[in-house]
Amino acid sequence: MIADLNPTEDQTLIIDSIEGLLARALPMERLREDAAYGCAAERGVWGDLVDLGLFGFGLSESAGGIGYGLPEEVLAARSFGRRCISSTVIATMTAVHIAAAAGEAGLRDNLQDGSARAAFANPVGSGDEAQLIDAADCDWLVLLSKPLKLLPRSAASAGRSVPSIDETISLERAHLDLIGALAADLEDRESLLLAAYLVGISQATLAMATAYASTREQFGQPIGAFQAIKHSCADMAVRAAGAEAQSFYAALAEKAADGNIGMEIACARLLAREAAIANAKANIQIHGAMGFTAECDAHLYLKRALVVASLGSGARAEEKRILA
Repeated sequence: MIADLNPTEDQTLIIDSIEGLLARALPMERLREDAAYGCAAERGVWGDLVDLGLFGFGLSESAGGIGYGLPEEVLAARSFGRRCISSTVIATMTAVHIAAAAGEAGLRDNLQDGSARAAFANPVGSGDEAQLIDAADCDWLVLLSKPLKLLPRSAASAGRSVPSIDETISLERAHLDLIGALAADLEDRESLLLAAYLVGISQATLAMATAYASTREQFGQPIGAFQAIKHSCADMAVRAAGAEAQSFYAALAEKAADGNIGMEIACARLLAREAAIANAKANIQIHGAMGFTAECDAHLYLKRALVVASLGSGARAEEKRILA
């Protein structure tokens, strides 16, 4: 399939609206304060996210949505990754689709209008235990299983707080009662949104690294003039561009009902995972000694990339999908 991967005029306006809100209300600097951890900052502007129509982007107008599709949701998820927005935003977007597929119009509307929120539950092993991510004050859980399952927060029991590699995320381990859970075969859609989130991280770290390399001077010239830094930044750009192109292509292939959509999404998830983690590491390295300090935001991107990359799937699982 030949596809134009450039955003349309309408999509560009969507991007500008989302980026404008996030830059104003949820800048990266918020994560320097403990009070913003665990989705606290996002909850404070949830009404603004609702007003943008984020939670109805991919639903038809007849289903109470905005009438866009997966490509627009992918663009939104990419913007979320650029500022390490809580995964509860994507979880709620996904929950809307599960509720709609299950014919639960009331729940669908509640999730869209902000009166209900969802968080991801990441399975642990083969039992009924799962990690709940930023689930404080959430009403519903999206279990990242096959198929996806939507269950009330009350279905989680014996929960206990556990440390996270990303201290800005609240992580809880609990047992889930799946009786009565709503299910929908939407794991590919959710996986692609997480891939787009990782693409956003790869692009943000690229921008952060190149900006620093152009202003930090050593031996009387910007460090970006040195070959090692040039090559590192170039590699970051190639990784980010490749991951973005594959994610956009997969979104369009899904819309065209392409027979290889599973493989395309698996490729997108793999490329986005590699780009986000490798670029976050390179960004820390380019920042030198400052990059390894808590005062520099570079570490936040790496920690978030490692968490999101592990949600619902892993590199080996995606490789198996491609080989199959």
